[in-house]
Amino acid sequence: MKFLQTIIPLLCLTALPALATENYYQPRQYGSDSLYSPLGNFLSYTFDTLQLPDNFDRNDFGSRARQVFDHLGNPGRAIRNEGGYRRFINRQIIPIYPEYHNESWAALPNYFLHLLGGGMVYRKDLEWFRENGYPYASASAATLAMTAELLQEILEKKSTTDDDEVADVYIFRPIGILLFHNDSFAKFFMNHFDPAIWPSLQAINLSDGNMTNTGIHYIYRPPITRFGRSRLFIYTGINNLLGLSHHLGSGHSLSWGVGKSVQKVDLSRKRLAILDTSFGMFYDRNKSLLASLVIHDSGGQRFRINWYPFNTSLPGKFGYFLTQNAQHEFTAGMVYQLPLGIGFSFR
Repeated sequence: MKFLQTIIPLLCLTALPALATENYYQPRQYGSDSLYSPLGNFLSYTFDTLQLPDNFDRNDFGSRARQVFDHLGNPGRAIRNEGGYRRFINRQIIPIYPEYHNESWAALPNYFLHLLGGGMVYRKDLEWFRENGYPYASASAATLAMTAELLQEILEKKSTTDDDEVADVYIFRPIGILLFHNDSFAKFFMNHFDPAIWPSLQAINLSDGNMTNTGIHYIYRPPITRFGRSRLFIYTGINNLLGLSHHLGSGHSLSWGVGKSVQKVDLSRKRLAILDTSFGMFYDRNKSLLASLVIHDSGGQRFRINWYPFNTSLPGKFGYFLTQNAQHEFTAGMVYQLPLGIGFSFR
C-alpha cells in the first residue's frame, strides 16, 4: 500500500496537459553529444554493467537468456525463489521490513539507473526520433529502451537474484518511460535537476574480443543549489560521486566529485557491493562532455580517461580513451563516427 501511495501520484503526472519542454536531445558538433545516436544510447545502456567483469559478462548468453525469460514468464515463482513478496518489496522497492535491511541497498540502482537514468535515455531517443521525422517515434524509443533493458538483464544474470529482472523490466523501466514520455514531467525534471547523460567511449578490445571502456552515467546539477558560479554536482551510475560544478563562461564547466565506485558484487552476501573511494574531474560544454578523468573507477580501473578532441581540423567526430586496471594493464582506443570503437591492451 505504501508503494502504491508513492507511485500513483507520480503516474498521475502523465495526465497533465502537455507543455513545451527543454530538449534532452541537443544536436551538437562537439563532445559526447557529437557521437550521440539512439543506437549509441542503446549500446551504452545495454553494456553498462560490463564495467564489472568479475560479475557480468557475455558468456553463456543463451542459457542466461532462458533464465531471464523463465523468471519474467513466471514472476511469482521468481519472487518466491528469493524469499517471497516481503523480501522482494524490501530488496527491490522500498525498505519497510527491518529484518531484511541488509538487502535494501539493491533498490537504489532501480530508482537512479533504471527509472531515472533509463527514463532520460528514453526521452533523449524519443526527441531524436521526433526531430528526424520518424512516424512511430514513441514506439521506436520504447522498443529500444525495453530491448536494452532485457539484454542488460541477461548480461547481469550471472550475479543477480531471480527477482531482479522482475523489478527492472516490469516496474522501474516502464515507470521511467511513462514519466519521461510526459512533457510536463520531462520539463519539470529538466528545469529542477538540469540532467545530462555521459556515456563512456565503448569499444571492442582487439586483444581479447571483449567489450572495454563501457559505462553510462547520469549527471545532475540542480539550479537551486547555485551559489556564485558554482552548484552541486551529482554523478550517478556504477560509480557515484558528489562534488561541485564551476561555470567557466561560454557554456563551459569544470566539475569534480568524490564518492564510491562499485568494484564487484559479493555473491555470498546477496549482492552486497564491494566499494572503493573514487575521484573524478569532468570538463564539458553545454552539458556535452569534452574530457574526463576518474581515479579508482568501477570494476578495478585504477584510472579512466575519456577525451573528445575539439577545435580540430580533422574531418569527422572522434573520441579517445585510456584506462589502467588493477593488474597495471593499459587499454587504449578510439571511436570515430560510430557509437562503437576499437581498442587494445598493453603493458
